[in-house]
Amino acid sequence: MRVTAERSSFPQIQAIAAAQAPACPPALLPEIPALTPAATEDSLAIALAPVRGISGDEVEQAKAGERFRKLIEPVTNPERYPELHARFERKSDLLEYIAAENGLSARTLRRKLRRWEAGQINGLARPRRTDKGISKALNGAASEFIIAAALPSPGVYGELSTRDIFRLYEEERRWRANQAGKPLCQPDRARFQRYVGADGCLMASAQLPAASYRTFCRQVAHIPELVKTMARRGEEAYRNGELITHRDLASPWPLDYVVMDHRMLDIFCLIPVRRGWKIARPWLTAAIDMRTRKWLGWCVVETPSSDSIAAVLKRVFVDFGLPKSVYWDNGKDFRSQWFEGRRDRSRLAVAAGEMPEKWAGVLDSLGVRVHHAIAFRARSKIIEPCFQSVANFDRTLPEWCGHKPGTRPERFDKLLKEHEEWTSGERDSTPFRTIEEVARLYSDAIGDINERPHQGEGMRKVLTNGLGWCSPNEAWELLAPKVPRRSAPVEVLQLCFAKRRDLTIRNGEVCATFGGRPYHYRLNTRTSLLALNGRTAELGYDPLDLGEAAIYAENRFIGLAKCVELRKMGEDAFVEDERDRRAARREVKRFIAAVHQAVPVPDAETHLARRRAVTPARAPAEREEIAAEIPESIAAAH
Repeated sequence: MRVTAERSSFPQIQAIAAAQAPACPPALLPEIPALTPAATEDSLAIALAPVRGISGDEVEQAKAGERFRKLIEPVTNPERYPELHARFERKSDLLEYIAAENGLSARTLRRKLRRWEAGQINGLARPRRTDKGISKALNGAASEFIIAAALPSPGVYGELSTRDIFRLYEEERRWRANQAGKPLCQPDRARFQRYVGADGCLMASAQLPAASYRTFCRQVAHIPELVKTMARRGEEAYRNGELITHRDLASPWPLDYVVMDHRMLDIFCLIPVRRGWKIARPWLTAAIDMRTRKWLGWCVVETPSSDSIAAVLKRVFVDFGLPKSVYWDNGKDFRSQWFEGRRDRSRLAVAAGEMPEKWAGVLDSLGVRVHHAIAFRARSKIIEPCFQSVANFDRTLPEWCGHKPGTRPERFDKLLKEHEEWTSGERDSTPFRTIEEVARLYSDAIGDINERPHQGEGMRKVLTNGLGWCSPNEAWELLAPKVPRRSAPVEVLQLCFAKRRDLTIRNGEVCATFGGRPYHYRLNTRTSLLALNGRTAELGYDPLDLGEAAIYAENRFIGLAKCVELRKMGEDAFVEDERDRRAARREVKRFIAAVHQAVPVPDAETHLARRRAVTPARAPAEREEIAAEIPESIAAAH
């Protein structure tokens, strides 16, 4: 494999094989041995190489353009010079005339014409020196050593400064000079296998010449900064300087792509635990529209999971309709079988109606396509920069703690001390909010963010005094009406996003316990479930929205049930419950009376009389056969 300097991504570094580089001498394109013991002659190398092609000098570029206009264009473009071509019908006469006019020989002009045909404008420019940028004080072995020392080797040595590299070079140079003509030991022979001759000694090409520190600085500066960043700081820092894909965010329509992600808030709050509270940083799971940057749905949870994603998705689908695609991360909670089924699907359904026969995941069943962002690349999701508005709101709260322990403000220690006094009973209150209060606070804050002007691509608007920026809500109100809304029945959404639990219907309700707290679910008709008392039903619930659930019994959807609140003394709810009990009692009585009236059942006396009337009389022969089958002992007893 050979990468020439013209095609290399870095003009000063190229990957070559030493055995396959006849165009340049090994001293100019040296090979760096592989770090593994199995390195061979055909291993890839990284070395400094001269930059070839047209010179970057503006003066030389201007001279090339002048040569083209005076020497090449009169020959290659007869339309612009009709009189000249009419005067000289033979090409040789034309070349001699042009050469004489410019003080050149016809042979020189033919040579420049061949260069033009081979390299266009580059052929007319004066080529750069092939050894441009190559130090004459250093040989190939010295260049290899400097590059290898400037790029840290994992597990061998760390990052070295240029002064450290120079000191290490001088020590290595003296050691190699001392080993000249001496057989190397086994470790050194494996290290210098490319420079070891048949006698086991170092060859002359392995010797390092003396050089100044200034030469070292120039040689290290020739290594591209991006290569040094990768070797010294790792891939995470390298990604900040690599190629970036710039999206056209003004081309999609609303709900073409809904972008989702999690973010840990930079505050602490109270989270309920068994027999008390704990303080922790909550998480925000949110979804925004890629086109308008409108926050469509969000929830604040202790730990992000598939449940929080499902809660946000269901809210978006109910409030705004089904999007064409969702664009999110690669975590396990996003790649859950619950959302995508057993395998990835790229088919996009036209409409979402009844559920399919075979379960293939929530989004595939609803006709929503899934796109996963590039792994370990935060900038691939447009929601990441939008989280900055939430981070700015975090700073305005007294519970702000920074994104890491080193950035915590001094006042945060005071809050912790006050909280400890509260837990020990020395204070009446704690300075931290509960997670429910934080959720309500951030709902108002995100609603305010939707009303602020957003500076982004496709968000410009025309004002009387110039141009301005649309808020996400303004952009949504302008563009959303132009997009047909796709929706799905509520029971289908409830089926898709609900977890299941088998429970027994008692007293006309389904009672479930979540987190040690009972939840009583009843239908809107209040008394409909009384007919199913004692039967097993499936409760489809959302762990983050327990106010409403779906009830399935006998393989059919019964209806959506709401959680009944606990009754308080003095409320009218007691009167409503009593009315429901009496109404159910009257309905049961009417049903029984209607059944008895429609289907008459005979009493006991009538039933016996009817039985005697239809009982057939036995023949004498049958009585004799029955008597013969009776044992003698039984007959004697009677």
